[in-house]
Amino acid sequence: MRRCCGAAFSKHPDVHDADQKLALQGTPMPSETLNLKDMERDHWRDHASYYDELAGPMTREPAARLLDAVDARSGMRLLDVCCGPGYGAGQAAKRGLDAVGIDLSPAMISQAQQRFPSAEFRVGDAEQLEFDDGSFDAVVCPFGVLHLPEPDKAFAEAFRVLRSGGRYALTVWCAPDKAEFLGLAMTATSAHADMAVPLPPAPPLFQFADVGFASAALERAGFSGVMSEEIPVIFHGKAPEDAWHWFENITVRAMAIFRLQTPDVQKRIRNSVIEGAGSYVVDDRVSIPCTAVMYTVTK
Repeated sequence: MRRCCGAAFSKHPDVHDADQKLALQGTPMPSETLNLKDMERDHWRDHASYYDELAGPMTREPAARLLDAVDARSGMRLLDVCCGPGYGAGQAAKRGLDAVGIDLSPAMISQAQQRFPSAEFRVGDAEQLEFDDGSFDAVVCPFGVLHLPEPDKAFAEAFRVLRSGGRYALTVWCAPDKAEFLGLAMTATSAHADMAVPLPPAPPLFQFADVGFASAALERAGFSGVMSEEIPVIFHGKAPEDAWHWFENITVRAMAIFRLQTPDVQKRIRNSVIEGAGSYVVDDRVSIPCTAVMYTVTK
């Protein structure tokens, strides 16, 4: 098993502390009306149309890497969980697979259906899949477990719907020491925001960046042969302001906190992100590392 990202938390305890604050909002002031899945669904209802332009350049290639990791071949049946705008299932269909994509967001499913009509897409819950046991030869999940309240349930469901010997592959972002782009928002939010705002309880955002933690979770679900591999990803922008445009449309938790701040605090967070992105300008372009890690396992 190749290891990566495992020491991120110990190297950057300040970032880890910020991550815990972002991930556990709602615990000090719980509200029965708040639900992480509803928050995610509401965010993408308004922002799904921005995903392809902003996040697509960073996530399309990792989606192809997931297909390679599960040895996607013509004739196989593949499930793309938390499919977003459908890159995994769409590329799989082009390779000749019987591909199905599910996502909690109806807006994302609409985007996927428009972009990849040769694949099947439906609204669905990663933690409660509506498929029979052993229905698929392969399952992929592109950056989806970061958006789930109970990722262990999603791992168990992926295991259930896979046939014996089938492969499951997923991607997550590394912690901010390697995913430096995400660190801009984390640092700005933890430095300026009132972190006691009421948000739904959620798992730590970067917990699966730790290979040991992720391996244990996947093995608990029944998987074996955990393999991990870093995937280099770079955010590219024409100006530092593009970084803020990305965050306000693509991040869910950070922007939920942002929207609950005063106008003055919002301005400081925004300016901090833009200033941080400015330090990465070279030859009138912004390029910021945002490394991911891919896990591949077998049922």
